[in-house]
Amino acid sequence: QLSTAQPSPQRVPSPEEQEWEGPEALCPGWLEDEAPDGEVPGDSGDPDCATHAYERLQSALCQEGLPPTLDCSAEPRTGFGPLDMTVCILGSPTAFLPVLLEGGTRCPGAMVLCLSPTWASRVPSETSPGAWSLLLSRGVSFKVGGHSALETFVPPRRANYVTGTFALGDPEGGWVGELARDLDCPTGGSVPLAHRLEDTLVTRWVLAARANLPVPPTLAFVLGARGDLPSEPVAPGVRLVRLEDPQGQQSLVQEE
Repeated sequence: QLSTAQPSPQRVPSPEEQEWEGPEALCPGWLEDEAPDGEVPGDSGDPDCATHAYERLQSALCQEGLPPTLDCSAEPRTGFGPLDMTVCILGSPTAFLPVLLEGGTRCPGAMVLCLSPTWASRVPSETSPGAWSLLLSRGVSFKVGGHSALETFVPPRRANYVTGTFALGDPEGGWVGELARDLDCPTGGSVPLAHRLEDTLVTRWVLAARANLPVPPTLAFVLGARGDLPSEPVAPGVRLVRLEDPQGQQSLVQEE
């Protein structure tokens, strides 16, 4: 638990406290306002939940027996150019933790975790008209041995590859999808793609009709029009029944 009480002068900070100054380093002033009833302290000063995501990352690292993240944000990193490799992971700190750790071993410093939309910005691309470049002003970089560091980048560091938690049910899904939209670099997904992959009917129809792969026998009842499917999809093992109105069609459902 975090506390607003001031430590006594005799208290010696632990190594973890010396390495990371806490949520105050992420969002200055987050403890200044009293939290309203029912809210977690820090919500008012941290609307995008960067603090909570950072704490989840520390918990995940601890569970893996890895050292906590060093706070190096006071000394900005400089010298990054457009040819420097930057693989940006947007959103959840735990979903891509194995990728971040392996990437930190193979390409130290190239894997950067972005926990907040305020840590990145979109600017018009200089190479692809109509597209955008993603610039990182802050991020958690990973190195050999599971070591990580919270860093600021001056000038902002340009992402060469972007992926993240695009799932619609994920709390970070909204801002992740917006930051990764229409970028001038390769991306590992998108919100529309995640929506399609989570649709069992679309997935099975694509696998059966387009890839000739066997799928489990599927009977699907669809309400109204589905623009993402043909009017009469033909796929082995998949049968689609369109219902104009769910009321009064129990006999049709039982017959099918």
